Amino acid sequence: MVTLPVTKRWARLGPNNPRRLIHMVETSLCLSAFVIARCGDSILLGRPRAHEAWLRKGGYPKWQAAELEKEGAWLLPATHLMMEEPPDRAAKRIANEWAGLKGTPRLVEVQSHLRPLRLWNQKLKGNHWDICFVYELLLKSAPRAKPWWAEIKFVPPSEIWRMNLGRGHRDILEEAGYI
Repeated sequence: MVTLPVTKRWARLGPNNPRRLIHMVETSLCLSAFVIARCGDSILLGRPRAHEAWLRKGGYPKWQAAELEKEGAWLLPATHLMMEEPPDRAAKRIANEWAGLKGTPRLVEVQSHLRPLRLWNQKLKGNHWDICFVYELLLKSAPRAKPWWAEIKFVPPSEIWRMNLGRGHRDILEEAGYI
């Protein structure tokens, strides 16, 4: 049996099955939904607080949320999709449960980002692949911050450039044309 290199196989994910060209990625892949909540041109961003809810709702262990808090990072309402969760349902879950927003986000675009793993750890080889479902939700006012957010507020695009955004969040906003 001839096994093709990863870059010559179809990106169909599942158990290894050479007859159907299905394989698992050798490094990592994330499926995420991002909700760009806007009031006018301003975009809702939150500064995380170390809290147990990050593991259940935000896709980060508490220690990683603590690192983000310490760095003063700002995030869009976003997280990974749950196994077999449709992106639309994930976006609504993120908006309503995670960020405390009312309404149903609408799909804006799907983004694909491939980054070398050495960006995060010099010892790692290969790439990390992010598939990002980007949604928009128009609001009239900011929600009250949930306990897992130190602060949540609308920020004009001109101020976002000076802020410390979490990994990939600036890329999402830039590629979607919001900043």
